[in-house]
Amino acid sequence: MKVLMACWRAAVAIQSPLMVIQLLAGLVDDGFTWSNLGLELVTAPLAWGTVSLLWAVLAWAWLRRRSRTAGLALSVEVLDDRQTHLLRVADVSDGWQERMRERLASAERAFLVAEKGQEEVSFRWRPGRSDHSVHGSLSFDTTSGTVLIDLRADESHLGVAGLRKGTSYVAMCQVAGELELRGTGVG
Repeated sequence: MKVLMACWRAAVAIQSPLMVIQLLAGLVDDGFTWSNLGLELVTAPLAWGTVSLLWAVLAWAWLRRRSRTAGLALSVEVLDDRQTHLLRVADVSDGWQERMRERLASAERAFLVAEKGQEEVSFRWRPGRSDHSVHGSLSFDTTSGTVLIDLRADESHLGVAGLRKGTSYVAMCQVAGELELRGTGVG
């Protein structure tokens, strides 16, 4: 429920200028009277509140499906610009780090893959169809067989369902799926 409310707040923030324009246009069309102002002040927020709630439900359902597919927990933090998750490798055997590097480098959405020593890889990931991308890095812990993924979104993303938020979480789910990683159950 908290994620849905966060999505609704984001949708309302995006749609508020449109609501104000509709309110003013209604007052101009119908003439400025106190009864018209009262009617517009009731109907415009009600209509836009309903539209933004439907928009938020779609975004929430999409995020929920993504998180289930990736095995990640769905929380209010999914709308943050920066996502950091500790994920477990499905097959911890000899050479698992190299397999992660190869999968990342061969992924269609990944580019500018660069290694920072043996324990870290930096990259850019394209979560959508546009050219916008997120910055990312993988840090390997060989003893526990975990990978720390850190993703940061740029400001120009439209995000989940146009909410301008959630892009780095979508990318996190995609990277986890591509690399066959699962949540560890830790915070």
